[in-house]
Amino acid sequence: MIRELELPRHELEPLENPGRVSGFISPAEDYKQRRLHIAQRIVKDPTNTFYFEADDDQMRYYGIMKGSIIVVDKTVPVNSGMLIVCCVEDEWLTRRLLIQGESIFLCLNDTMDACLNVTRRKVTVFGAVTWTCLPHTLTTHVRTGRL
Repeated sequence: MIRELELPRHELEPLENPGRVSGFISPAEDYKQRRLHIAQRIVKDPTNTFYFEADDDQMRYYGIMKGSIIVVDKTVPVNSGMLIVCCVEDEWLTRRLLIQGESIFLCLNDTMDACLNVTRRKVTVFGAVTWTCLPHTLTTHVRTGRL
């Protein structure tokens, strides 16, 4: 299960031009580096990119645990083998899509034991998972085996 995160969609800099606040151009203006915003790296289409938070550890096999941020792009073509966010009978899920012939499965890992056959069920694909972000506190516990 997942829940959508509401993130503000505005410029992250509090001032329009922080280098010109005092009224003159800084002598170091030529050496100034722009701030790196993570969204510039992981978002190709801001209008069609959505953020969700994992509510459980069901997708642990793929590194998605409770508290992970899931970045979903609605414009990426969905193919077999990709991680997707979908709705199956009013339940929102993150799963790996597996298509074998006429059969469609939603999987928790790479074994068929953990796959749900949704061939004749109503499934709405929201989009493809393009990135996942795991909080540092979770990665620390995973390495030590305490979660």
